[in-house]
Amino acid sequence: MQNLMGMELSEAEGKLVDCYRELHRVLEMHGDELPPFAMRNGLKALGALWQVMNGLDMDPGQLYDVGV
Repeated sequence: MQNLMGMELSEAEGKLVDCYRELHRVLEMHGDELPPFAMRNGLKALGALWQVMNGLDMDPGQLYDVGV
């Protein structure tokens, strides 16, 4: 997997990218099915992973669609 700068990510970095994408997908598609504490904590975790994505130059976009 490559970032926007064309640099190859390590396997560990790629797994973090996968975590971010999956958590974003879950919160976007199933957030209304989660208990309030799970949604709040999921959003906090997504915000932290957003910082990881940004640091890896992966252009994570905005999080307004899931309420962060």
